[in-house]
Amino acid sequence: MNEQLKSLQRIFTDSLYRIPDYQRGYAWGIKEVKDFWNDLKRLSNDRNHYVGVLTLEPVSEKEYVGWIDDLWLIKSRCYRPYYVVDGQQRLTTSIILITAILEIMDIKGIEKLNYFDTEKIINRFIKESKDENHSCTYMFLYDRENPSYRYLTECIYEGRVGRGDSQDTVYTSNLEGAKKFFLEELNKMSVEEIEIVFKKITQHFLFNTYEISEDIDVFVSFETMNNRGKALSYLELLKNRLIYISTLFNAEEEVKKRLRRDINSCWKTIYHLLGVNKERRLYDDEFLMAHFDLYFVKINNEEKKLRYYGIPNRVHFLLEEYFVPQKVSNDTLLPNNIFDYIESLERSIQCWSNIHNPEYSEFSDETKEYLKKIYYLCIDSHEHFAYVRHANRMTKVLLLACLMRNEKESNLLKLLKKLEKYLFYLQFVPPGSYDNDFEINLNFAEIIEKLNSGDLSILGVKEKINKICEQIVTSENVRKSIIKYYSRNGFYGEGFLRYFLCEYEVSLMKMSKNESEKLNRDIMYLENRKSIEHIYPLEARHKYWKDRFSIYSQKQKDALRNSLGNLVAISIPKNGKLGNKPYPEKRGNKQNTVGYMYGTYAEIEISNKYEDWGAGEILERGIHLTHFIQQRWGLKIGENKKEIQEFLGLDFLED
Repeated sequence: MNEQLKSLQRIFTDSLYRIPDYQRGYAWGIKEVKDFWNDLKRLSNDRNHYVGVLTLEPVSEKEYVGWIDDLWLIKSRCYRPYYVVDGQQRLTTSIILITAILEIMDIKGIEKLNYFDTEKIINRFIKESKDENHSCTYMFLYDRENPSYRYLTECIYEGRVGRGDSQDTVYTSNLEGAKKFFLEELNKMSVEEIEIVFKKITQHFLFNTYEISEDIDVFVSFETMNNRGKALSYLELLKNRLIYISTLFNAEEEVKKRLRRDINSCWKTIYHLLGVNKERRLYDDEFLMAHFDLYFVKINNEEKKLRYYGIPNRVHFLLEEYFVPQKVSNDTLLPNNIFDYIESLERSIQCWSNIHNPEYSEFSDETKEYLKKIYYLCIDSHEHFAYVRHANRMTKVLLLACLMRNEKESNLLKLLKKLEKYLFYLQFVPPGSYDNDFEINLNFAEIIEKLNSGDLSILGVKEKINKICEQIVTSENVRKSIIKYYSRNGFYGEGFLRYFLCEYEVSLMKMSKNESEKLNRDIMYLENRKSIEHIYPLEARHKYWKDRFSIYSQKQKDALRNSLGNLVAISIPKNGKLGNKPYPEKRGNKQNTVGYMYGTYAEIEISNKYEDWGAGEILERGIHLTHFIQQRWGLKIGENKKEIQEFLGLDFLED
């Protein structure tokens, strides 16, 4: 056997392993953990499995001398300390599996596995304790600056349930998910099967171990090696780069230590706030790119163009042009530049979290609701036009700049209300409606730059948006274009529809004076489950529908089906159950509790108002919803019934 191939049993002989501070946390989700588990289960009992490369950096005495809890093993028992440069995810997964096995042994009363009792397993793979006190050394651990450090020791190794919220990140959640998965799988097994799993993971899963020599730059190696496996995010790469840069400055050691500490602290805050809402975790690279557009907008106009060329160009600027060793050597990048940048990042992440998770903020309920509305409007969809997608992305950067100004909340709310209208107009008003009469697109770069410099207030931004909104609602050309577009295309599948129906639902909820939501907007938006029901169905084969719509041509039937009044947002579980049923069954009764009368506020309104459903009802409800659009967003669509009927695509219906 190749001497470089080692089992965990050999790897954890007289060695300690630490994940250095420039490394990310545990990035494997359930998919990767299941793949790992399936590899182990499929492995024949007498065969070995190649896991991958484990790249290690020997820790120098200068560094480990500060490891107070570990020195006794290093000095007295000659344990070798290593930093894990590559292979962290597989090594962590292996150790989590072993801790799960130890818990199952305790639960099932298993005394030994392969002649290893629990104490021997713990001492080999988990920790060793001094005889004279309760202090201990863990064999595998994160750097203390990593937010996963305490979670790994307290929750994974020691099995404690309680933990501080400040520790929660996407990485700690991944640790929790992996251990939970392994516990569930092991709990289904017999003692003999668990023993086989233990033998496979400790003796038959082989790593190709490789020690980095002193002449190799470990930071550069880390970036290169981690192109394998689950790719590092750009935010993770940036952290490594900044820590690397911090070691290159010709500055006092105290300054470099403080810089490294602040970088770790900043990333700890970032990953906590990105994962604060476990149901809606935020993408780290989306935040990084938004901050880029905020922070570097103040550079000259030529570099400002980077914002329009997508993520690769911005990443190239950060990692290949701005935060590079050459700029350190020629003194164009100084410690204060890094301090300023990470301070901006740390301030921004709190604002970014408030934009996406307003329910966790300290804003008033009304401000929270409008932040939520704008968040929904900014969720990209393939149905949106290119200029709408651009506005959606840049709106978040604009809000980031506004929130960082820390102005009065009342001013912020005024801006949010106007911004919500503007974003709705962008989605509702068809392209080509403006005929060069006025500019509909905001100059986001200029506005953000002026906000950063203090030359523009939040109310000033509101006035700029208000000017565009006024031009839209007073333009006769826009009004005619709206009528022409929707009368020809119908409403189903339009980008604004999901938001509009949700807003109508919210208005009905408020009128009912019942704050209980019957339609989960998060599911509608974040899971992209557009549960929009055609009351008169697309496949109308039932006699009920044929009796009421047979007098119309196919084109007219399609117009009726896709007209605004025939569409309703329904609760998700109900979507597949109503389908092509006749209206009386869709409406429901005391025996049929799946119907509209037991659904959302909009469904209940339909069931209470209409005993039957035909073309007249579709027109009547469509007119009602059009009035809601006009009142809610101040748009002028139809001045009389004839114009509204044309807008709805139903001008072929007679009074």
